[in-house]
Amino acid sequence: MPRSLQPSKRKASSQRDPALDDVSLARDTRQSTLPDLFGASRSTAADPEQRKWRKLGSPPPPVTAETRAGPGARTPMASQDVIDLTGSPAPSSPGVACTAPRGAGTNGLRQPSTFQPRTGAKRLVIKNLRTTPRVSAAEYLDRVWAQLDEALTAIFDGSKVPHSLEELYRGVENVCRQDGAAELFVRMRARCQRHVEHSITAPLLETATAGRGNVDMLRRVHAAWMVWNAQLLTIRSVFFYMDRSYLLSSRTEPTINEMGLAQFRVHVFSLKALKQKLLQGMCDLLDHERREQRALGDTSLLRSSTDMVHDLLVYSSSFEPALLRASEAYYDAWAAEKSADLDLAGYVGQCDRLMRDEMARAELLNLDASTRRDMTLMLQDSLVRKRAAVLTQADELAKLLDADAVAALEQVYSLLRRVRLHSKLRAPWETFIRLRGSDIVGDERREGEMVVRLLEFKTKLDIVWRTSFHKHEELGHALRESFASFINERRKGSKGHANNSKPGEMIAKHVDLLLRGGAKAIPAVLSSIGDRRLPSALSSIGDGRAFGADEDGGGAAAGDEDAELSRQLDQVLDLFRFIEGKDVFEAFYKKDLARRLLMARSASADAERTMLARLKNECGAGFTHNLEQMFKDVDLARDEMASYKAMRAERAGSDALDLNVNVLSAAAWPTYPDVPVNVPQEIGRVVDDYDRHYKSKHTGRRLTWKHALAHCVVRASFPKGRRELVVSSFQAIVMLLFNGIADGASLSYEEIRSATGLSDVELRRTLQSLACAKYRVLIKEPRGREVEASDTFQVNLGFSDAKYRIKVNQIQLKETREENAATHEDVQRDRQYETQAAIVRIMKSRKTITYSELQAETIAATRKRGAMKGSEIKVQIDKLIEKDYMERDPDADGTVYRYLA
Repeated sequence: MPRSLQPSKRKASSQRDPALDDVSLARDTRQSTLPDLFGASRSTAADPEQRKWRKLGSPPPPVTAETRAGPGARTPMASQDVIDLTGSPAPSSPGVACTAPRGAGTNGLRQPSTFQPRTGAKRLVIKNLRTTPRVSAAEYLDRVWAQLDEALTAIFDGSKVPHSLEELYRGVENVCRQDGAAELFVRMRARCQRHVEHSITAPLLETATAGRGNVDMLRRVHAAWMVWNAQLLTIRSVFFYMDRSYLLSSRTEPTINEMGLAQFRVHVFSLKALKQKLLQGMCDLLDHERREQRALGDTSLLRSSTDMVHDLLVYSSSFEPALLRASEAYYDAWAAEKSADLDLAGYVGQCDRLMRDEMARAELLNLDASTRRDMTLMLQDSLVRKRAAVLTQADELAKLLDADAVAALEQVYSLLRRVRLHSKLRAPWETFIRLRGSDIVGDERREGEMVVRLLEFKTKLDIVWRTSFHKHEELGHALRESFASFINERRKGSKGHANNSKPGEMIAKHVDLLLRGGAKAIPAVLSSIGDRRLPSALSSIGDGRAFGADEDGGGAAAGDEDAELSRQLDQVLDLFRFIEGKDVFEAFYKKDLARRLLMARSASADAERTMLARLKNECGAGFTHNLEQMFKDVDLARDEMASYKAMRAERAGSDALDLNVNVLSAAAWPTYPDVPVNVPQEIGRVVDDYDRHYKSKHTGRRLTWKHALAHCVVRASFPKGRRELVVSSFQAIVMLLFNGIADGASLSYEEIRSATGLSDVELRRTLQSLACAKYRVLIKEPRGREVEASDTFQVNLGFSDAKYRIKVNQIQLKETREENAATHEDVQRDRQYETQAAIVRIMKSRKTITYSELQAETIAATRKRGAMKGSEIKVQIDKLIEKDYMERDPDADGTVYRYLA
């Protein structure tokens, strides 16, 4: 049932507000409620039964016709239950009246009955209904606008508004409720536009034509913008109802905020006389910030101006292009100036700083992400792409690499990687490695330090590659290829040497140094044990590892000599991998290994076998076959000596001379020259006894004794005590000569030479070690460092030392050039035989092959042990043709070879 309102019974005030006439009009048109329609038929006197139930506090039972009329009363007719709404109103009713239905109680409730009421149209009559308002909507709009216009004028002038804001808001609301929102918005927009044109734009134009600077003009426009924003906020609060109810849902009209922004954008910012100055002023402020001219700059104004162009929706269309143009010009000029004034390290440092400053400034100024992206691209283009030649200049990069400038090199790499030009570092990187490596290998004056310098150089390069170049794969390949290039480079000074065989020889000697001396023999520049001074740039990497440690930390703790020795051998093996002529390394390594095994000079047997296992894993079993045989010979000789000593123990007595013999395979061990010497009888007798014993067990074998490789332990009795002297066989032979003379007697040089049968070189070296070295067992007359043929020698009766066992070192002869050249010639000869064998194998499998194919396959087959030049391969082919292993095909103009079975 529709809800109606009762007519107002409040008396009207004598002074009525015209703005509230429409409210009175609406109230006069309200209808009465349904209870009022039936109120006239209700009795004002309370029923006694109803009063009783109210007193009891319980709801009364439903009232029926029988209850009200009594038990003996007659039930009314069903037709009497119909409600009549068509009759005339009762005189006592002030409003709409209706006739109460028959049989109904005083409370107006219909009695339950089975009779259905009559349905049909119902009519309500409302008195005093007013159909037209007292004041027209147009007149009311004019009244309200007059107040609003006064308020707008006060807001624009900055004075106090003459009317309360609530009253103005109610007026706007009433106008909008009377469908006057469209007209009200038109008037308000026109009023705001006049204010912008006359009060904001005109003064700014006058200032602009007066020749004000760009920054000053920007400051004035920004001040006007801040005032207009504050005014617009007050206007929006007054017209808020219109903004939310009408403008927000309108498809054609903007909101009040959008209107205000559009008017400022159209009538102020878009004017040609102002727009250019505003944009240039913002660019000038940004330039002052970049040049750190704080007296001219204004960060807060620049940031607020950026927010202003954001709000005016001209950021992307006007400000961003101008900003990017100014930034690009600044970046180009900055890069040209810095690249000309600074070296490479200084330039990349300034570039890194500029990029960080620009991104921080963009964050501070609240620039869009698109602007930051474009600025980053411009920075990369101006500082890096256009200056790629400066960043990849070989001489400048070489200075950084020589100075171990890890941080500067990382900045160079990072800049080039931004524009995907980091691969351009490969050429100067390779050039530096080859030049510096060639200088190290070709320095004959410091030849003994070659391996140490190469290891130090390789370690530095590895640190640069890992730290500065971020393990870039292409630069890693360039590092390995360049290293292999200069190590295997042929040089004019290497006469008779296969390829550049000097590195292979020096690496073998360095390994011998490590295996003989252990961790104590490791150069200080390579050792990670103990304190030492590091290059400043490398020691500040911050990875917690000592200089020279590999990527995994090396696994060597401080003071762990075995682990340190193993790590050093791994580093030497890295150099060994670059060598193509590994046969040179094998030749010198075999000679040094034989000396260590025979003289028992190895610092660690485990290190020896570990190194052998590494070589086998690197080069294959064929490379280490002879080396493994040498270890087997030592083990077999130990077992043979145990058998010999057991045989001697079974005899009646034991000789005072304790003999130990190593039987070596001539094919596996190096070739040693026979040095003639007269062996004392007591030694010769024991040697002959072992010779007979060995031949009795191994028929058909012949033993060749190498006395130059033997060493002895001699018990000597001096007036100050007994001592055990560990000496070489030649030293022992010389010392035994003095047993047959009286104390204080002497022997001349000639007498000693005649008795021993040694050559002058060996005899001088032996006598010098006994009479002129640290432990002077003999006394030479006259005294001096050199041994002459006129010198005489006698036993030093005053010899004494705190240790019981003393090792008297033999004066080591340096390897002569002739011996070194002979070793290289042997290697070259072996290489020729290996090349011929490879050619025969290839011809046997291919039967027919062209010269180019045969040359390529031969190089591939012999590369691991040392490849030969094409001309050298052709010489070996000609030798095989002479030996009838192959022939040239006469039908192919000599370019095809055929195998002869």
